[in-house]
Amino acid sequence: MEEIKKCMRQVKTILPVDCGVLDTSGVILAATDDSLEGETDPSFRAVMSGGDIFASTADRTYLKVNIGEQLKYVIYVESTDSDAKISLQLISEWIKTIAKEKGTDAEKSIFIRNVLLDNEIRSEVPMIARGFKIDCKDARLVIVVRTAADQSTEAFEILQNLYNDSDTTMVISMDDTTTIVIIDSSEAAGEDADRGEFIDEASQSILACLNSEGCTAKVAVGSIVPSFMDISKSYSDAMTALKVSKIFDGETDISRYDKLGLGRLIYQLPKPLCEMFIREVFPNDAFRQLDEETRTTIDTFFANDLNGSETSRELFVHRNTLVYRLEKVKTKTGLDLRKFDDAVLFKMATMVRIYIDYLNDTNDNKIR
Repeated sequence: MEEIKKCMRQVKTILPVDCGVLDTSGVILAATDDSLEGETDPSFRAVMSGGDIFASTADRTYLKVNIGEQLKYVIYVESTDSDAKISLQLISEWIKTIAKEKGTDAEKSIFIRNVLLDNEIRSEVPMIARGFKIDCKDARLVIVVRTAADQSTEAFEILQNLYNDSDTTMVISMDDTTTIVIIDSSEAAGEDADRGEFIDEASQSILACLNSEGCTAKVAVGSIVPSFMDISKSYSDAMTALKVSKIFDGETDISRYDKLGLGRLIYQLPKPLCEMFIREVFPNDAFRQLDEETRTTIDTFFANDLNGSETSRELFVHRNTLVYRLEKVKTKTGLDLRKFDDAVLFKMATMVRIYIDYLNDTNDNKIR
């Protein structure tokens, strides 16, 4: 529909008369006078009752437009002179071209979506891809962009415009909150290539472009795969990155599969094993006995790499106060966070506990 509206805006610069496009119920979908969009043409029934493809009223000439064998649109020009039919035929061919291209784009998007979800027969992918002029040999990187539902369409259009000049980058809409960007990663596939720099540049440019247009988004990056046929793995990795970052680091806007660290390991653990681990490290639910002030102290202590001086300075407390709070943690949990092994165990147990809480939250439907 947006393409037809663009067509009308371009027609406005060419023809000296107004024109528009109706759907099969007589509603004006697009017009050179955009104030008419959404209105119903009062002469539509009379136009449709005639058997000819052309029809005229006192001030308009109409042309019925078939896409394939189906009547799809009726176009009009506000003129009845001899040039009206020529103008309508030219506009008709323009709209048919748009419809054909959009149909091809839709089929291509469905194909790519099926490859991402691993719903295509692998041996048939190269042949179908060739029909859509997709080179299967090039390395690819899948980036998932998650937005609010009311910003999804805008985000999709922004990203399409961002990669409008690229013959290799594909942008498709996955659902009402998710846009997928599939990037040619050939330059980052070699042994000497800096994959990290390539991934950072690609993901940051996407986020910066969306933010500059007022769109709030979460960007998740999969792994670079050797060919288009393997994009389902990159997509799965990107979705894992999106989920893991939401669970363990909800504040981050860009999450990379290759930078998930301990969170990815914990995410793959079965719930019974996690619960057993928590019972061993925090017997009698010891963690929940820590007050908010103590938990804040622990978070700050870890954030400063177990450096007591920096932690005291950041919390604006005396060093002895910090020592007292850490001793309280030791008393309640049996773990001395000033010792590396205990600190690592406490950190892991804390992340496992967060993961269990997430699994128990049956109201969390934000991640698919």
